[in-house]
Amino acid sequence: MFAFINPLILIWQNMFTIAAGLIGLTFLVTFHEFGHFLFCKLFNIHTPSFSIGLGPYLYSKKIGDTVFAISAIPAGGYVEIAGAVEVGQGEQEHANRQDQYSFSSKPFYQKFLVMSGGILANLLFAYVAIIAVCWAGLPQSPLAYPENGTTTIKTVVENSAAAKYGLQVGDTVIAFNKEQINGDPQKLIDLIRSHANKPVILRVQRANTEQDIPVTLGEQKSMGVLGVGYNLTEVPGYSFFEAIKKGIKMTNERIVGTAQAFKHMFSNRDFSDLQGPIGIISIASEGAAAGIKVLLLLLAIISINLALLNLLPLPILDGGQVLFYGIEALIGKPLPNKIREYIHLATWLLLIGLLLYISAKDIFRIASSCMEYVSKAPVTK
Repeated sequence: MFAFINPLILIWQNMFTIAAGLIGLTFLVTFHEFGHFLFCKLFNIHTPSFSIGLGPYLYSKKIGDTVFAISAIPAGGYVEIAGAVEVGQGEQEHANRQDQYSFSSKPFYQKFLVMSGGILANLLFAYVAIIAVCWAGLPQSPLAYPENGTTTIKTVVENSAAAKYGLQVGDTVIAFNKEQINGDPQKLIDLIRSHANKPVILRVQRANTEQDIPVTLGEQKSMGVLGVGYNLTEVPGYSFFEAIKKGIKMTNERIVGTAQAFKHMFSNRDFSDLQGPIGIISIASEGAAAGIKVLLLLLAIISINLALLNLLPLPILDGGQVLFYGIEALIGKPLPNKIREYIHLATWLLLIGLLLYISAKDIFRIASSCMEYVSKAPVTK
């Protein structure tokens, strides 16, 4: 037997985690659609169908005036809204309804809330998931950093400021410019970020001795960087009410951080960190393999990304739909279908091109990881 079959065996052994990651992502999209569905019900808007997954139905059941279904392709989901035309979605039996139970007959504030329902649902999931993990205890995972972090250096990045000025693995940073850190990784991070390209004095504990090390910090994305990774630790579960407080704080910080990342990405046209569907499924699968708490944290972060992504004013996203309906409310009439179609077509073409580019990068990255595994695997005869 040769080592080249080992990755196939590895993939087969991890089919459960791949499926778990895919199901988790499908749940997020379905939960997003459920947010739209709830606001439709609140405003008495007819929803002919609601599907978990895409493609032909595997199972369906009519409850009230809605057909609920599980579909063949576990890659998302949808809710059909009467009176809401979705350009490019083919024939929609209820799309052009104008009666009192249709989306099109409702005032703008109700349309706004229906379209915002998916975003609110994704944010709600993120809060609940992170609170649950705080209650159960934070795992030893970078996803929970810096709440589970220390100020003890675990890795030093080659050619970084830390490497240049002699910081070592095992050093514990105890003061920054004579300001005590007191083991607070967030405080250390904030101080480093606010001193880009500036000389600072780090006091470290090394082998039972303390010493001051002068360092000129580097810069990345307009923030100061030291170029180290810190040791992580498991954090015991908080009390219920403390978990709520801590979980809300953690979620708020991740929402702000994600928004800042989006701002940097678009203002600097830097899409190097963007993941496509293949990359996201791969990451979700890795999260599933690491345990339920890591998977919940990962899904919460993806859910926040999905919520903020849908705020963008693109016609194929919720933010774009709100923009369209806002314009219609101002001019007092619907936009011509041809204009909608042209804008949607242009947006879809740009999106498909971007997805193909990102997916090619994801495939190359995964293939490179696989080849690296093969090169390191022992050959047996």
